[in-house]
Amino acid sequence: MSSAEPHGRADQYYAASERPDGNARYHEHPKVVMLPEHEIAIPQAADYELPEVLAIHPMYDPSNWPAYSLRYRFRDYFAEFWGTFILILFGDGVVATVTFNTTNAASAYLAITFGWGVGLAMALYCCMGISGGHLNPAVTFANALFGKFSWRKVPGYMLAQFLGAFVAAATLYGIFHDQFDQFDGGNRQLMGPQGTGGIWCTYAKPGNGKFFSVFSEIVNTAVLLFVIYSIGDDRLTPAKHHLPIAIGLLVFAIGTCTGWVTGYAINPARDFGPRVFSTILYGSDPFTFGGHYFWVPLTMPFVGACLGIFVYQFFILPEPKPKKD
Repeated sequence: MSSAEPHGRADQYYAASERPDGNARYHEHPKVVMLPEHEIAIPQAADYELPEVLAIHPMYDPSNWPAYSLRYRFRDYFAEFWGTFILILFGDGVVATVTFNTTNAASAYLAITFGWGVGLAMALYCCMGISGGHLNPAVTFANALFGKFSWRKVPGYMLAQFLGAFVAAATLYGIFHDQFDQFDGGNRQLMGPQGTGGIWCTYAKPGNGKFFSVFSEIVNTAVLLFVIYSIGDDRLTPAKHHLPIAIGLLVFAIGTCTGWVTGYAINPARDFGPRVFSTILYGSDPFTFGGHYFWVPLTMPFVGACLGIFVYQFFILPEPKPKKD
């Protein structure tokens, strides 16, 4: 890190000076960027021009707003909260849209998988540079287990992810409330012709037993982590500066190709947060339906995530980077 600490007082963070042409003020970011504990490289910061209004009105500088030190200290957790919020708002939102708008029923599942993929990409753009963009307790746990992430941060990350998913589900219900009433006449039903339970969380397709549902969640989550590690490894062919899009496409592929039988939860927060919210609408049914199916998407992604990282690190052995003189 440069000698000027970039995250202290406002006059330190906005170290403004005159450009050579004497016109606009600008902020020179540190030239050395410390990698966060999640070890996902952040693109090198460039020089950004500061609006003149910051020089005239310091109140527009977020570092002058209340509780800046506290907000900065917990910025990782806030990023995970809002990233998960965006993910669920878009993901569950597309399911709600195709549920209530049946004009394109034939392409509904494709719309769902595409919406989840794009939603994840947008969520990662919001938070990856701050928190690493886990948005998934299974990702957080598995990275910690393999020494890629601090155990100290695991509880906070998981709490932020589950809360973000819950709040997003509640927000989405407010957006679609009248459409729920239009669809079911005010009589909320988990399943059936007027059932809306699938908007919030995943349930195995009829006839799909527990064993193969467990198998599906493990394999799909393992594939998720295996490919994420592959596309993020700069010793291979990384998607430099395009990781959010690449990971979004990965989730789109999983959903389209292998996720249909269980709804590809592959993320305990994505399933459990909205499931808890849905008990407000359907009582205990979200937890008892399908022979208490809820434990499958809640627990199996943890197994799959650990398996995916293990298989990647055991079998994929790229050439090590030579030391620089």
